[in-house]
Amino acid sequence: MSVAAFLPPRLLTHVKHVFADEPELLVASSWEELESFIRRKPVSVVILDPSADGNMNVEAVGGLLKRFPSLPLIAYVTLHAPAFGAVAQLGRLGLEDVVLHRFDDAPDRFLERVERVEGNSLTYMVIEKLGDALKQLPRQLAVTIENLFEQPHRYTSSLDLATEAGIAIVSVYRNLNAGRLGSPKRLLVAAKVLRGFGYLRDPGYSVLDVSIKLGYKTARIFSHHWVSVFGLTPARIRTRLTDEVAVESVLRWIECGEDEADLSEVDASAAGGSHRFFF
Repeated sequence: MSVAAFLPPRLLTHVKHVFADEPELLVASSWEELESFIRRKPVSVVILDPSADGNMNVEAVGGLLKRFPSLPLIAYVTLHAPAFGAVAQLGRLGLEDVVLHRFDDAPDRFLERVERVEGNSLTYMVIEKLGDALKQLPRQLAVTIENLFEQPHRYTSSLDLATEAGIAIVSVYRNLNAGRLGSPKRLLVAAKVLRGFGYLRDPGYSVLDVSIKLGYKTARIFSHHWVSVFGLTPARIRTRLTDEVAVESVLRWIECGEDEADLSEVDASAAGGSHRFFF
């Protein structure tokens, strides 16, 4: 998971202890930096204290809730009246999760709380739909594909999939073809575009923000992939698609099979060539 935190020193120390084994803990030093992390990094959960900068800033937290309503946000606060008043106000603005320092922040419990809220419903929908096909794959390759949809920013090529699955690249193509799962390139595009759709439902993200979060070199490439899957540009479609329609579009894209570009990757594989897709 990728966690962004903006907290006073005492609470931050505990959060660093809780997430010591997590490689992606982003620590913000201001509200502006926290929002920059949210907009440009693959943040899955935000942990904050409304008084992180020394002032009880309900307005700053309320702005995040308004601009990024689908991003899980946990208020981590100490037990005192100003914090309770702020949490009550934020609850009316959409805040759902609160952790109290010294009461319900034991490491195991805290970590479980964060893992529970970070799940992505679009990912669950796609993995469920692909369930039968994934069962036909070697177990580690199936797990790798699930991980791809959960964290698409980590993957840029068929080589990434093969390395994580512990099999040869040619075997990745062969197994995906047998399971009617298209090609590695199609899966990579599908995972990134689906997560991009999830991001772009929130008004706080621009197309450029999302392309950077997903690891694209340019927004143009992201937009091209988006049009390939959905048929319209991100700007035109971001508020017009339901989750169900988006998932069905992604599944159709995967099942379309291999196009010429995909087949060229197979040829490169056989020749020991490059497998980068230049996202």
